[in-house]
Amino acid sequence: MKKLVLAAVLGVTMLSCKKEPTFEYKYTDQPQVLTCENIDSKLFNEAYYAFENAILTQAKNNNKRPNFNITLDYALRNYIMRAKGHIRITDYATKEAYDVFHILKNKDIWNGSQLKSDAAITECIGNNISNTTIKGSFNTLRSVESLNPKLVASTITDDRTIRGQYTDKALMTYVALDMYYSKFYNTDFSKVEFLVEKEPAVQPKAKTTQPEIGKKLNLEVNKTNTEKHGPNDGHNH
Repeated sequence: MKKLVLAAVLGVTMLSCKKEPTFEYKYTDQPQVLTCENIDSKLFNEAYYAFENAILTQAKNNNKRPNFNITLDYALRNYIMRAKGHIRITDYATKEAYDVFHILKNKDIWNGSQLKSDAAITECIGNNISNTTIKGSFNTLRSVESLNPKLVASTITDDRTIRGQYTDKALMTYVALDMYYSKFYNTDFSKVEFLVEKEPAVQPKAKTTQPEIGKKLNLEVNKTNTEKHGPNDGHNH
């Protein structure tokens, strides 16, 4: 009987000590995006920068204008506009983001595939959004448990008077969690070729033409004209 009790205790202990899947943190040297109590700041930092890297990579890979500089603001704005409609998330999925997702989904922050309004991370984001207009809209939606990614996306993109929303790391962390990683739910990654940065296409060098000094004479034409008219044509003697 004692052996059975001991085995049961050991079994419970082993289950409670079961380690989460681990991965290599790659962005520990980056500025902290959120520093609230009761959240895993290191993990959410990793999640944000993995998202940032993914959308930048996708934007650069699909840039058809060699002289156009892809900025982070451009990539974020472009992604959010697309995320308001139908988007194929596998086009934006890197292996590192996929690995981060598998840690995030064990943190009880989503209800199905939607970020929980009452999760500690959601409250943290709501308290740290810098723009007062967006902050008010976000927290109103959160208070009535009606956070909707499309509504928040419209708040971010539609008001032309708002500035600096794409540099707001708290707000963009919400975008990462509720408009990017949430879409990994119910997505089959078994045959996905993860996004990697492509080598930029080498543009052919334009031929440089050296300006001719002087102008070459067409000797054959001159010779023909001379034979036809004579060397003294047009001169009075």
